[in-house]
Amino acid sequence: MKHWTKWVILLALFILAIINFTDKSITGLAGVHIMKDLNLTYTQFGIVGSSFFWLFSIAGIIGSSLSDRFGTGKVLALLAIIWTISQSMMLLVSSMPLLLVSRVLLGAGEGPFNATAVSHISKWFKPESRGFALSILNFGNVVGFAVSAPIVLFLISKFGWKQAFFVSGIVSFAWLICWLFLVQKKSTESIDERLSKQENKQEINRKDLWKALKSPIFIFTTLTAFITYGYVVFGFTFNPAYLMKVKGMSEQQVGKVIAIAGLIGAILSVVLAIVSDRIFKKTQNMWKSRTLFSAAGVIISGLMLFLYPLVNGKISIIIILSIVNTLVATNTTLNATVVISLFPQRKGVMTGAYYGILTSAGIVAPIVFGRLIESAGTNPAAGFNSSIFGTSIAMVISACFILFFGKQKHSVSTESDSKLVNI
Repeated sequence: MKHWTKWVILLALFILAIINFTDKSITGLAGVHIMKDLNLTYTQFGIVGSSFFWLFSIAGIIGSSLSDRFGTGKVLALLAIIWTISQSMMLLVSSMPLLLVSRVLLGAGEGPFNATAVSHISKWFKPESRGFALSILNFGNVVGFAVSAPIVLFLISKFGWKQAFFVSGIVSFAWLICWLFLVQKKSTESIDERLSKQENKQEINRKDLWKALKSPIFIFTTLTAFITYGYVVFGFTFNPAYLMKVKGMSEQQVGKVIAIAGLIGAILSVVLAIVSDRIFKKTQNMWKSRTLFSAAGVIISGLMLFLYPLVNGKISIIIILSIVNTLVATNTTLNATVVISLFPQRKGVMTGAYYGILTSAGIVAPIVFGRLIESAGTNPAAGFNSSIFGTSIAMVISACFILFFGKQKHSVSTESDSKLVNI
């Protein structure tokens, strides 16, 4: 294997992560226009946001499991095809039913992405450097929302919201063409292949898999990720409307605020992942370097999010969103490394279950947020603020569950060597 191959692969998945989160965020960025053109209420728009997740979680579990059998590279190519179709068909949308079909299809196509990409990266990067690699992937997710916001808002204002969706479909197709050439490169020295002979010699015990899935560390890290994903869902579904209707910003100002806060959060999350990697190299302790590290961050982010409705200045808003984005992204990244370590022989299943559960928040959260906003009547700000306060409190409580109940008392072996990692 040429040394640069894994970095090219990481770059390609970084770009796909940008596309992935851009596709998610367009609906929220175009929300005001979509609601106006299709005459939708906040509750109906909440259903549209929720529809993206109707098949997202189950598709994530099934797709990531299939990637263990057919290969992560092939599954990623298939996902890019689905994204291209679902985004391009938005040109034909003239009513809520067809809009729902497009969102459900996109959700089914994006469901397996994170778990499959994490599994693919894990084949090329050792556990002690995996936190950094996964933070780059997550960096792409945040950049996708941050950088795409001003671009998408420009496309919407210049050409229309349907055309903005179509452009994202074309970008997915362009990535697919490049990936078909890259995925043909196979390394005889990849971590996954070095382990395959060892893994094939032993039967994967389903009882061990179930034991990992019902372990306290898996349950509580996934619960925390589920709650924090509610913030992410609010961010790309309702936050643009919140900034415009409640904070009084223009579309251009919203794009800048989201871009700046997103980029700062993405960069700092990579820095924190590097710090976590260094702690892990020094201690070989997953609890100290990953779990405790991220749980403390979620508590801080929940407290900062509670302040969000209380400030109005653009600088204050950017600071708060930057801190919350940083710590939420760090939590998602580090939790994934913990989940993989619990049962590395079936990392596709483990990450699929993890992302499937956490992203199921997307089914409930948009509907809850939409109803809270609509129930506020002529004072939608009260509904927006209730959604934010509730999310912030839930984040703090879920992180406390990890601190009190989530510590493992046993060790698990990593897939790269015979060492034991203290969870």
